[in-house]
Amino acid sequence: MLLAAGLASCAGVPGSAVLHPVGGPVGVGKPVDVLVATTRMRSEADGREFTAERNRGVSYAAYTVSIPPDHVAGEIEWPTTLPGNPATNFVVTGSQSLDKAGFSRTAMRDMKGSGEVIVFVHGYNTSYQEAVFRAAQLKHDNGLPEAVIAFSWPSKASLVDYLTDREASTFSRDYLEKTLDDLARTPGVRHINIIAHSMGGWLTMETLRQAKLRGNSTFLPKLGEVLLASPDIDLYVFGTQLDVIGKRNPPIMVAISEDDQALGLSQWLAGDVPRVGNVSTADNKAEWQREIAHYGLQVINMSDAKSRDAVNHGKFVGLIPALNQMVRAEARHRGNVLSRTGLFTAGPAGNVLQMPLKVGEAIAR
Repeated sequence: MLLAAGLASCAGVPGSAVLHPVGGPVGVGKPVDVLVATTRMRSEADGREFTAERNRGVSYAAYTVSIPPDHVAGEIEWPTTLPGNPATNFVVTGSQSLDKAGFSRTAMRDMKGSGEVIVFVHGYNTSYQEAVFRAAQLKHDNGLPEAVIAFSWPSKASLVDYLTDREASTFSRDYLEKTLDDLARTPGVRHINIIAHSMGGWLTMETLRQAKLRGNSTFLPKLGEVLLASPDIDLYVFGTQLDVIGKRNPPIMVAISEDDQALGLSQWLAGDVPRVGNVSTADNKAEWQREIAHYGLQVINMSDAKSRDAVNHGKFVGLIPALNQMVRAEARHRGNVLSRTGLFTAGPAGNVLQMPLKVGEAIAR
């Protein structure tokens, strides 16, 4: 019951009208551009909004989100009443519905010549507006020069709809693959990077698996960094997915936390089968190292890191700045510890990564 209360408290956010553009003093907040590809059904009552119903196709939109001057890194300052105040809240100052061609053109614009795009795939119990604002928060707080796309599948955004969300994420596999393929065909795109949280990790891995099985994927040759943050995936199913996907360069990053209570609930619902995101690596370390080396993974234990949420399911938000810095350092110098696969640990502040096990130093990518 305490877990349910904690999870429910995370979902107390405004409705979809929070994404309607508001007026306000020019220059009060910092504008951040976010693209959206979604398998949600467009609202019949208001065409600017998307529902939790499933659409057999992909719809596209673009938003400019204003981040307030006193924004706290990692947080989303939600309005308590609508319209929000640009001086204190995340608010939308511009929005546009797009077709596929417009989506590609806007991605080209948002890349600003970097050649990089980041696709954020949200998890269970997440509304459309939460996905948009989280993508904006990640882009702002990390100073990302890449085009940032939120892929929003039709989560019910309700604690009691876990199984419905699971089916809705699976429903979206072909459409995520289509979105990634379309991005790969966009002129100027060199690398497609993915940040997938919780159940979004399941959707991402299933998409990578089926793309590999097809054998003619457009996006896989351009796939760059893949971060699975607190992935809600059956531990044994994960192995079968990796058997098909194979080792990747750069390695897939998997961020786990043994005290993740949301994944504890998922594990209970799944008959006590461990989830990848909350598995313990304290025991059988040698076996863990063999498995990590076999699949060529970077596993980052966030158990000691602080969380901004009551159930320790959102630690990845605080970890991404450190990962972003280290990956960029590796790209510049080719000497960073994250150039190798192995088991790592995140410190309490989420900004220091180290290898706790010496054997990992011998595992070369």
